[in-house]
Amino acid sequence: MSTTKHEEFLVAIEQVLQERTATYATLSEKLTEFTERLFGALEAVLEDARQRHIPGLGKSRRLMHPAGGGREGLQIYIGDWSIIFVPLTGFARPNALDQARIPGGQFKEHCARIGVFLTDDPNGHAFYDFIIFADGSWFAWGYGWPKQQADINGTDFEALAGELLYSFV
Repeated sequence: MSTTKHEEFLVAIEQVLQERTATYATLSEKLTEFTERLFGALEAVLEDARQRHIPGLGKSRRLMHPAGGGREGLQIYIGDWSIIFVPLTGFARPNALDQARIPGGQFKEHCARIGVFLTDDPNGHAFYDFIIFADGSWFAWGYGWPKQQADINGTDFEALAGELLYSFV
């Protein structure tokens, strides 16, 4: 291989990896923003329910994320159910067979994910998922509730939390 070809390969590899690093950084920021707003809204709705003495809803608690890095999960209790929201550290592509209403082109994009597990051990299959894209759009589906929003900034997270808890109850 010529020195020129070798240099072209290295430049191309560097460009792809720099773009991927930038995408992952953006996704991480969007995931953090979405997670903070969702968890805060869930906690607020649950606190309001507690203040009203609504039976069957337990106090939420933040959990240290197994991957560390200052990440947290959120555990809520509904009756005897323990539901854990886990922002996942890896990035994936959405599954085209899922029932979310995601525009076709976005199935090719990397996304961040919050998996929702009905268990004390979030190593099984999520029964509900949020996926967050680098442009700030997000989609959620599972448990018979596909949901689509335009973007993070345009989302009423308290209404989302109320609808979500209502669907789980």
